[in-house]
Amino acid sequence: MEDKKIKIEEKIEDKKGIKTEELVPSSRQLCFNKDWLLRLNSPAAINNFICLICGQISNNPIEINCPQHKNLDGPLIVGEHCLEQFLSANSNLLSSSFAQCLLARRCVSELSVMCPLQFEQDLKAPNQRIKCNFNGKIRELNSHLDNSCSFNQSECWFKPFGCDHNCCKQELEKHLISNVKPHFDLVIKSFDALKRNLELLQGESKQLKLQNQQLKSEMQSKKSKDAEHLTLLKENSVSKFKQNSIYNMHIFVYFVIK
Repeated sequence: MEDKKIKIEEKIEDKKGIKTEELVPSSRQLCFNKDWLLRLNSPAAINNFICLICGQISNNPIEINCPQHKNLDGPLIVGEHCLEQFLSANSNLLSSSFAQCLLARRCVSELSVMCPLQFEQDLKAPNQRIKCNFNGKIRELNSHLDNSCSFNQSECWFKPFGCDHNCCKQELEKHLISNVKPHFDLVIKSFDALKRNLELLQGESKQLKLQNQQLKSEMQSKKSKDAEHLTLLKENSVSKFKQNSIYNMHIFVYFVIK
């Protein structure tokens, strides 16, 4: 068992230094970029939260309880997502015990950060006009990215009419102002299509009404013919009955007289 634990630790050591490829992954589960956090935090404030697997700052820190490393000064911390990935790739190895480190999670959530999209923009194109001035806590980050970040993509107001343009919120007003005529043309085009559809529906409705009236007329005519036919059958039946009665009476009289 000790040999297997050593193998685990060796595998973790081999993975040290691996950096996250995305600052803001869609799942928001990867560990946090260390360079990003150092913009507003000192190394001393983040060193206790470095993930043993990827070398970044642990997201949802998990503490490893390993007897082999009980003499280390600092805690053995890994990011939850990194640990899940590691265990998934090494399911044949026994692992030490793990526990959520609530204190570390609380401390990480209180670290000050700038907007990660702004940080990424500064690395790629620092002179861009669009800026996001967010400075807050990590615990506030999701709300910022979902609701107020300047880099959020916004759909054009005229998308229901056919405009598929997407841009940052700060650029949306410029797009609307510079495309008044194209947007107006889209509205007119959409209105004309709606008008044609309405005329088509009205024509189909009129045709259905005519067909309905014709069907009613045919049903009424058939009903009248059926009534006439029934009356005629009744009259024929009565006439035949009378004839049969007279015939039977004559036969009866004939035999009585005879």
